Amino acid sequence: MLSYKKLARHCLSLFYILFPLILKMPLRRQIDKNFYSVPLLFIITATALLSVNAFCQSPADMPLRQVISEAQSMIGQGDFAGASPLLDELEVRFEDEQDPQVEKILQQFGFVRGVGYLQSFAKTGNQDFLGKASGAFGFFAEKFPDDSKAVMALQKRTDCLRALHDWKEAARVIETLLDSTKPYRKQILKRSELMNLYFGRAQCYHIEQDWVKGEPAFQELKKYSELAKDEDRLAYAVSCLTEMYVQTKRIDEVFPLLPLLSGDTPARYDLRLNVNLMQGAAQLSEKDRHVDASLFYALTMTTEEIVAFYTERKKQLQAELTQYEQVIALQGRVMPKRRLEILKEKTNTIAMKLTSAKGHLKLAEDTPSFTTTLRWKKADNFQLTKRDFESFWGFYWLFKDFPENEMAENFLYAAFASSNSVKEREKSIELGEEYLANDKWTKFRADVTFIMANAYRQEAENLKQVAVSLQNEMGTVERDRAEKASIKSEEYYERFFSICNQFIEVMPEHKYAKEFVGMMGAVYFKGKKFDQLLEKFAGFENGQMSKTKGYVNREEFKKSPAMPTAHYMSGLALLATGKFNEAKPLLGAVVGVNIEGLSVGDNASENAE
Repeated sequence: MLSYKKLARHCLSLFYILFPLILKMPLRRQIDKNFYSVPLLFIITATALLSVNAFCQSPADMPLRQVISEAQSMIGQGDFAGASPLLDELEVRFEDEQDPQVEKILQQFGFVRGVGYLQSFAKTGNQDFLGKASGAFGFFAEKFPDDSKAVMALQKRTDCLRALHDWKEAARVIETLLDSTKPYRKQILKRSELMNLYFGRAQCYHIEQDWVKGEPAFQELKKYSELAKDEDRLAYAVSCLTEMYVQTKRIDEVFPLLPLLSGDTPARYDLRLNVNLMQGAAQLSEKDRHVDASLFYALTMTTEEIVAFYTERKKQLQAELTQYEQVIALQGRVMPKRRLEILKEKTNTIAMKLTSAKGHLKLAEDTPSFTTTLRWKKADNFQLTKRDFESFWGFYWLFKDFPENEMAENFLYAAFASSNSVKEREKSIELGEEYLANDKWTKFRADVTFIMANAYRQEAENLKQVAVSLQNEMGTVERDRAEKASIKSEEYYERFFSICNQFIEVMPEHKYAKEFVGMMGAVYFKGKKFDQLLEKFAGFENGQMSKTKGYVNREEFKKSPAMPTAHYMSGLALLATGKFNEAKPLLGAVVGVNIEGLSVGDNASENAE
């Protein structure tokens, strides 16, 4: 009788003879069945030598002969996922085995074990399999560093770790691959593989915001990307460096990088990059470097621009990937091997770009929009740099595009205020009226009303002067102009009085109430409209003073700072119309004494007339 170990070694020896053929087989499930006819010899031989217990379910409970037989059978069918637990069991059972022949066999199927777990992940989406694949690849590469597949195993391990968001460990593995003192670096001959490692390392440190380890990694990626003329990777390196400089307050080191961000590359639309550009601009503004800040604001993309870019990029990459996959499916079996390898490599590259685009798109869609904040800061910065027209139109379209935003009142007021700076009179009136039409907006109502009232008064006076200057002209055109100017002047006067009165009605105790009463009184006096003044201010109607009409008689107006002005204007209007006795109580309220007994004389009345 053969001993347990001798029997196992005999089976494994047969396995060792046949396994090199297996490793050359494609790892895809769509395999040529005839290609795997050879390993059946092993199954027949093993079965003849040892009986198989078909009823065991767990590899740990299976006899060794069955573990080997079933593992070989699954590998022969291209079912690496099914074979992985069995290969795990063999690894455990022969962990302490010192026989070089056994160790050689374990070496040969060690890589396949990781591939099997990747297959399991592809089938189920269960990330536990990614963790097992990562462990299998790591164990294999560490135990057999000189194996031709050790580098590939570590590369796949980094892919697994990055997919699991274990960025620190992924960075450590990549550093191991790039370490010239380790046995792996000399095996990396393809420039594309090396570039992928530089990129992956930079990405890990970037996500972790490990600026100490990240800075040399970012600089190295930038250097090799420039040499390879890889615009996407170069832009990403610059993006990483920009964020690092902003976050570490080294803002002046960003300026040499700005020209490299002018291209239309995917990295330019990275959400984090654009947020950091905006933060960098804010840092400069805090130092009153507003011109420098404008460069950062000019390069910053809005949230909508980022979403639009990656939506389109996702669509394009998906179409491209589908096209390549169809070519491989239809022609892969008959095309030259090298051609097929190139197509597969391109397919993998596109798939990675598609995954990245999907990630960027989801992040942008899930992140609260900063578009209004960016546009507000841009317009404000234009104002600070005396670019008044750009500032006005920035605020104007910000309000027009986001009228329901929680900051809409601020947007509108900023546009309104800047419209007056650039003398956009029509826009000023348009915006001011829109503000006053919203009863909920009170933060800037006093200022808007004051500016609007002055604007209407000034326009009314200008048009009245035009009408007067043309009224004696003989031409029809001039007379028409005079008539239109006169009508428009009256309309503006009417609106002037309306918004002044509206403010006083709503906010009689506001400090500006005094100003509005004074403005109204001045217009009344200039136009010698004493009756209208008295009706509005003192409640005079048809020569009689009402105790219930006019500002001075209203209960809500008694605490108004405009009360003395209303009394004074009313008193002067009464004097101007010869109503001295009626003027006394109104003027008395102003001077604070009883002027009933003062000898003013008839001259006062005459002069008033």
